[in-house]
Amino acid sequence: MTGTRIAVIGGGVAGCGAARRAAQLGADVVLLEQDYPGSGSSGRSAGVYNIQTIDPLDVEIRIRARELFFQLERDRDLHLHRIGNVRVATAPDQMSRLADVVALQRTLGADDSQLLDRSDLQALVPDLDTADLAGGLFGPNDGHLDGQMLCTALVADAVAAGARVQNKSRVLTHRVTAEGAHELTTSKGTVVADAVINASGAWARKTAETLGYHLNLLPQLHEVIQVRLPRDLGYIVPMVNLYMPGQDGEALYFRQDGPDSLIAGMHTYGLVEGIEVADPDNYSAKVSEDYLIEVAEALTARFHVNGLGFKPGWTGLYPISPDGKFILGPEAHDPSVVTCSGLGGVGVTMGSIAGSIAAEWIIEGRPTTIPGADVLRPDRPALTGGSEVAG
Repeated sequence: MTGTRIAVIGGGVAGCGAARRAAQLGADVVLLEQDYPGSGSSGRSAGVYNIQTIDPLDVEIRIRARELFFQLERDRDLHLHRIGNVRVATAPDQMSRLADVVALQRTLGADDSQLLDRSDLQALVPDLDTADLAGGLFGPNDGHLDGQMLCTALVADAVAAGARVQNKSRVLTHRVTAEGAHELTTSKGTVVADAVINASGAWARKTAETLGYHLNLLPQLHEVIQVRLPRDLGYIVPMVNLYMPGQDGEALYFRQDGPDSLIAGMHTYGLVEGIEVADPDNYSAKVSEDYLIEVAEALTARFHVNGLGFKPGWTGLYPISPDGKFILGPEAHDPSVVTCSGLGGVGVTMGSIAGSIAAEWIIEGRPTTIPGADVLRPDRPALTGGSEVAG
């Protein structure tokens, strides 16, 4: 479908990734962003990228995303802070699962991850309390990046391939013309497209309503705190993530952020009871005192450095589906509308490839970068069987 007119709604990492891939495949692409690329939650995240997870499909998406980051580092000067990332295991059975991940990663072309036992973990992070930990999985080439800079690099590739970017272009109305095209009225004029990708992150449910369908999705508020280090520790603190995919609730993460600072917070892949469901057009950017205390207590108990100082950081939104998985593929009511949403707290980590897959659904009729991603399409039973997230 070379020359297909595609309107991508949303200039976060997923939308920029979709625009890039669609343009490189020969589509006539316009990226519609209500502010500027990366100005939403993509620019308010902890910016972590890593390949250390459990689900095989997620592992593959992360590996392909990291390969793209390495390419953008070479070609677009994207700065990667390769401080390393460790997924911590609390029990021996989790270590067995992590060993399986290493084997899978190697079949997919990533051979740098290292299994750590408890003593290895202690050597990597000397101030970490490892008494109740079994070890972990360490990626030395993982780390963090700036979400806005990632969007900028993806857009540069997209524009080089012929895509157009319309900033300050909020989609106001939508109708399907007699010829079957999508006519989008935006704050900067009218756009006509053969297909539309809804990659608008925390706004995806609202965008879906404008496009005439229901999207079972909730944006939950998540917060980040800043931590002052009292002294030079003599080592760089890698990203330490104590959340094991599949566990209930949240778990602590923290990483080096500057010479004398860390950032920290609580992470999960799924919906968390009691966390605010936010209106993306009207939510507080202020970190709550209760959350500051919760994270400070968790970090102090786990990371034994005296004299840590804590202050509020920032907030962002995790757009989460009922089963905690991406919503990625054509909509049943109109296959020319493709949803790319539900990326939760891993939009920066995985969104560029999720966007690529969305573009492939339109142009090639199926995911080609990662064929197994067809299981994430919106018509799966978890989204259509009456399981509605409440908000």
